[in-house]
Amino acid sequence: MASRETDISSIGEFGLIDRIRKIIGDGPRGIDASNHLVLGISDDAAVFRPTPGKVQILTTDTFAEGVHFDLTFTSMRHLGWKVMAASLSDIAAMGGIPRFATVAISLPGKITVPMVEELYSGIAASMKAYSYIVVGGDTTGSAGNMAVTVSMTGEADERHLLFRRGAVPGDYLCVSGHLGSSIAGLKVLQREKARHSSEKDPGEFRPNLGPYAAALEKHFMPKPRFDLIALITDRVRVNSMIDISDGLASEVHHLCRESGVGAAVHEHNLPLEGVTQRIAAEFGDAATDYALLGGEEYELLFTLSDGEYAKLGEFTEDVSIVGRIVEKEKGITYVREDGTSVPLVRGGWDHFTPKGPGHD
Repeated sequence: MASRETDISSIGEFGLIDRIRKIIGDGPRGIDASNHLVLGISDDAAVFRPTPGKVQILTTDTFAEGVHFDLTFTSMRHLGWKVMAASLSDIAAMGGIPRFATVAISLPGKITVPMVEELYSGIAASMKAYSYIVVGGDTTGSAGNMAVTVSMTGEADERHLLFRRGAVPGDYLCVSGHLGSSIAGLKVLQREKARHSSEKDPGEFRPNLGPYAAALEKHFMPKPRFDLIALITDRVRVNSMIDISDGLASEVHHLCRESGVGAAVHEHNLPLEGVTQRIAAEFGDAATDYALLGGEEYELLFTLSDGEYAKLGEFTEDVSIVGRIVEKEKGITYVREDGTSVPLVRGGWDHFTPKGPGHD
């Protein structure tokens, strides 16, 4: 068995691919790919047959070290899960189910064979949880930091496809789950990293993470909401949908722009867990800012009529009304608890703004 210090150079690219194939295998048990998958990991490209009567969905996401993840406090197994969650959530937000994925990894010299195996163990756990198959990818060296790119296909009944466009004035603006926990967990991790760096004897340092388990799980292992999608496509009619990857405020703007409408988001309706509120208080922050501006939630933001919302409420309590869709001329506003209304700052994560996340 390889030691923890095994360099990738000692087994080469093809040796590494062989190890990856053993971890990924032919996909989780219970997935019958015989009618769809023609050829997986073994040739220049994967080959699969689309399902008759279905439309195909394709999405791609890249995670770059130093931008999307910090290996100081992110395990490779958690990273494997999380890079897949981003693409899975995109598929869910379209009303689809995942089918096949490819994973491309760029690896600097500091990454060892066991680290790559741990990365793919996280990917394999995601495959088992969400019933899709990794059918290929690419491996390359990197002169800088590590990067992972995931491409994923899904499929959906065309009648059940969901888009960002389609919201109409009068719709309820709804979210699944709770918001702000992922950024709250990240704040704790960054604080503990800073504490470790300031210790005179780092070897004796023990991070204080126990009280924040729920927020850390949300940050490291977000759960794409296929459970809710199954209910929605079977039971109710949703007019528009987007997943919350860059922050609620940012996604509201995306949805409104594509639908040609405005919106009013109400502060007192934002769903916040107790751990999120506690962390925000420790940092002297407003928990509502975490809900509005924090990214990597992978919850769903969607709109539907009041009648359809009543139907959805018969099957789940894990949905909150956070506002209402209004006419475009009324703009996109944030209604504070005291009743005053201000423009909803877009905020959220933007890779190319020099001001960083949380600014418009």
